[in-house]
Amino acid sequence: MSESKTKKVQDLKVGDTVDTTFLVLEKELKGFVTREGYYLQAKFGDSSGSIWAKCWERAEEAAALFDPGDIIRIKGMVESFKGRLQLIFELSGIVKSTETESVSEYLPRASKNTNLLFAEIEKTANGLTNDYLTQLIFSFLRDPAFVELFKTAPAAKVHHHNYIGGLLEHTHTVVALCRTITRQYPELDRDLLLTGAILHDIGKTKVYEYAFRIDVTAEGGLMDHIVLGYRMVEEKITEITGFPGELKLRLLHLILSHHNFGEWGSPVKPMFAEAQALCYADLLDAQLKEFLQLQKQEEAKGKEGIWSDYNRGIERFFYMGKTPKE
Repeated sequence: MSESKTKKVQDLKVGDTVDTTFLVLEKELKGFVTREGYYLQAKFGDSSGSIWAKCWERAEEAAALFDPGDIIRIKGMVESFKGRLQLIFELSGIVKSTETESVSEYLPRASKNTNLLFAEIEKTANGLTNDYLTQLIFSFLRDPAFVELFKTAPAAKVHHHNYIGGLLEHTHTVVALCRTITRQYPELDRDLLLTGAILHDIGKTKVYEYAFRIDVTAEGGLMDHIVLGYRMVEEKITEITGFPGELKLRLLHLILSHHNFGEWGSPVKPMFAEAQALCYADLLDAQLKEFLQLQKQEEAKGKEGIWSDYNRGIERFFYMGKTPKE
C-alpha cells in the first residue's frame, strides 16, 4: 500500500491511499441493483487527468457536500473495477478545500509551451509568398480575442487533444506535417496548403467552452466547427480588397473538405491534391494522438498481461508489451 498525497491522477495505482485535492467534474446518485438505497458516483480530476469515484454509504449526505466545479479534499483508496481505476471514499473523507488555487490549475492542458507553438505558426505565416494569404492569416493572428481562444481551446471534447491548448497543439502538428508534404511534393501549392493547415480548425474556437470541463456551445453543437470555420474565413476574405476569386474558392474547399466524410462534418470530399493532403495530415495527427492518449490511459490501469482491455473507441485491443524482468 502506498501513499499518494502529492501524486497526480495519471500516477495513481491500485492500492494507493489518497489524501489530496481534486476538481469535481461530475456527481450522480445511483440506485443499488440488489438493495434499496443509493450510492454516490463522482468524477474527480486534476491537470493530469480524471478518475471515477464511489461512496457506498450515506451517499445522499456526501452528495450534499459538493457540486461539479468545486475543489475538494478527498481521502480514499484506489481500487480496480472492470479494468478501470476507481477511488473509493467515505463521507468522513470529504473535506472542503482551504487551498487558494483557481479551478484553472486543475484543468488538463497541453504539455508543450503554447506561446512557442504560436510563434512557430506565426513564422510559417510570415514565410508565405502570397500576400493575400499572409494578410488573411494575420487578420486572425493579430486579433487578441481570437488569439486568446486559439491558445486555450481544446481540439475535442472526448477524442484527441481534449485539453486546454489542444487546438493550438493539433494545428501546429498539422502545419508541420504539411510542410513535410510540400517538401516531398513540391508541385503542390505550398502557400495554399499551409494556409489551410493553419485555419482548418479555427471554428473550434467557437465550439468548445471550458469552465471546469469541456462542453459544447449551443452554436458549436448546432452548426459544427467546419461550418463555423468556413464562415469565419469567408468573412475575413471579404474584408481583403482584391482577394482572387479562384484562391478563395480553393481555400474554402480545404476548410469544408478536411474531414472527408459527411458523418464527420464535411459536406464535400477533397477534390484536388492540396485538399487531400490537408485531409490526411489532419487525420494522421488526430487519430495518432487519440491512440497515444488511450494507450496511456490503459497503461495507467496497471493491468497485468501483454494485452489491454478491449477499447470500444477505436475497436481494438492495445498491445502493452512484455514487462522487462528485474
